[in-house]
Amino acid sequence: MVDSRIGLSPEEIREVEALLLLKERRGLGDRGIRKLVDSHGSGSRALQARGEQMDLLKASPEVAPISSWLEEGFGVLPMTSPRYPSSLSELTDPPPVLFLKGRWELLTRPAVAIVGSRRATEVGRRAAETMGRVLAEAGVTVVSGMALGIDGAAHRGALQGGGDTVAVLGSGFRVIYPLPHSPLFREIGKRGLLVSEFLPHELALPHHFPKRNRIIAALARAVVVVEAGRKSGALITVDHGLDLGREIFVTPGSVENPQSQGSNALLREGARVLPDPAGILKELEELGLEAGRPREGATSSEGAGPDIPSALRPLWAALSKEPVGVDEVAARAAVSLPEALAGLSALELGGWVRHCPGMRFQRR
Repeated sequence: MVDSRIGLSPEEIREVEALLLLKERRGLGDRGIRKLVDSHGSGSRALQARGEQMDLLKASPEVAPISSWLEEGFGVLPMTSPRYPSSLSELTDPPPVLFLKGRWELLTRPAVAIVGSRRATEVGRRAAETMGRVLAEAGVTVVSGMALGIDGAAHRGALQGGGDTVAVLGSGFRVIYPLPHSPLFREIGKRGLLVSEFLPHELALPHHFPKRNRIIAALARAVVVVEAGRKSGALITVDHGLDLGREIFVTPGSVENPQSQGSNALLREGARVLPDPAGILKELEELGLEAGRPREGATSSEGAGPDIPSALRPLWAALSKEPVGVDEVAARAAVSLPEALAGLSALELGGWVRHCPGMRFQRR
């Protein structure tokens, strides 16, 4: 697979610098940065409004070497970029900056998250691996956290199926964790996509993993839990998924297995049961989320206004009443990013769509 780097213009580099400088401010947090960006339009303008100078960043050795990150093959994507995934913008605290290594276009592909216990049983690992392979063979991207147990099995299954997988890390790219997954890390970086919100040198600290789980949930259209104990981090991913309106599936486990107590509890609370790993495709089909079928209004031009030129109807059909990022519009309409931008501009001028903050668009 080709390693797709994200080239940055000088303006985008300055924006990354601004957002990283804001991240250093105590008490602000990702939610505070989101509010500042929404209010001012960018991290750079937010800094200006706060009376801070960009030169302060040069004194910080922790975040200064952006050019070296790019030379190492890391993509760096600020939240204000039109290429920033709109699914992450649904979060109240989206990561201000994403670090990417691999095929960044996977951020906008139909995806399902598979999560579960690090101390998984052999039965659980086989189920996760089978499900990852089934999804990959059907063209659905598998998202997980590259942890031991269920996560690693899901990634391996997707790779075995010749498909795509996205690993959301709890550390920076220079820190491979867990170390036994070093070969998996390298393979996903070549064939899939590695994602991190942490600076390349940041360690895998305990509080990083619950934090990264919101990204796993946001990037997926559904979350599948395979073996989760009562205190499993997978349950945090489920909570984020529910907040985002994602469908939750659970593979039931033995009542005698401690690693299934949390996942079985989800079934009692109303999660959808998934007794057979291969049955995930049928479940997704019933929800209209199977591979090749976009979500509501994705590519159909039915219902488009009669005055909209035929060449622009696929773009209009890819929109809804909720704001959608331009990268996702391009993917839904099967056009290039420049074509999507040009077409959306024409639709905006015609009064058919509204341009929203963060390079997102919605139907009028």
